[in-house]
Amino acid sequence: MSVKNPVVTPSERLASVDDMLLYRLGQLTSTAGAMVVRLCEGGYGITRREWAVLAQLHGQPQGVLPSALAERMQRDRARTSRALTALQAKGLVERVALLHDRRSVRVSLTPQGQALYDELMPQVQAINARILAVLEPAQKQAFDEALERMRMQAQRLLGEIAPELPKADRRRGGRGRPRT
Repeated sequence: MSVKNPVVTPSERLASVDDMLLYRLGQLTSTAGAMVVRLCEGGYGITRREWAVLAQLHGQPQGVLPSALAERMQRDRARTSRALTALQAKGLVERVALLHDRRSVRVSLTPQGQALYDELMPQVQAINARILAVLEPAQKQAFDEALERMRMQAQRLLGEIAPELPKADRRRGGRGRPRT
């Protein structure tokens, strides 16, 4: 009687970069995201980052603080600010100074920004649906549950491991080592 060798998945093997979860997710994001990039840039003249900002501002009639928007999107403030500036120049978002603090602003969609969201969102949803169409309903549910568990685990690990990891020093092209 022969014992069948169990199949070892890439997630279990982790033998090369091709097996790594983050690498594989990056490949999926790159391939699938390319369709959204072409749609946004070619069809509507906005970048994928600008689309992400528009999508986050949708449903926020009171607007949001740019810093809160950056935090919610898990993006740095400088890039979020540049995206907001570009969207404002295109007439898609507006900045309104707060009455109690004229240095602070809330950003929200203009009617043109809302119209763009209303036109673009169904197309982005259709791309997502077509990618997920290879999964059965039970697989989609299992995938969503697994993805949420992994997101929560990554959050926990960020608190545990991140303080021990070296910080990047992109200005000097190094890895944040102290100067000698």
